[in-house]
Amino acid sequence: MDIAEAPQPEYRQARFADLEDIAAIEAEVFAEPYLYLMLRQLYDLHRDEWLVAEVGGAVIGYALMLEKKGEALLFTFAVAKRYQGAGYGRGLLDHTLNVCRKLGIHRIRLTVRPDNHPASSLFKQAGFVPREHDETYFGAGEPRDVYEYEFA
Repeated sequence: MDIAEAPQPEYRQARFADLEDIAAIEAEVFAEPYLYLMLRQLYDLHRDEWLVAEVGGAVIGYALMLEKKGEALLFTFAVAKRYQGAGYGRGLLDHTLNVCRKLGIHRIRLTVRPDNHPASSLFKQAGFVPREHDETYFGAGEPRDVYEYEFA
């Protein structure tokens, strides 16, 4: 399914009612997903920083960026498996970067598992630059590649 032929998503700020859909996507996409209770607490603290992509009334992807003093961390980002590879992730990422620009953020960072080639490719194509590789980013046996995007 090519995004040009597929329904166009609506990008918007997440609502409390979206958390169940977000948790379901987390569980589907990640081997160690954030649990609903964690997502709920993150929502309580950072509700303005959650974005979703919605198609036909269903949340198909989400992004949570945590901002502080002009810098941000793309804390979690995912698109439901059935919508992957059709441009929805890139659309959501572009929307997230546009929101960052409007907020005056000058740098956003993220981490990716080194074996997650589709995500690495997506972020590189969007202009993120690999900055470091950390073999123990989340502890022993939990390596991550750290990427950074600087706004002009």
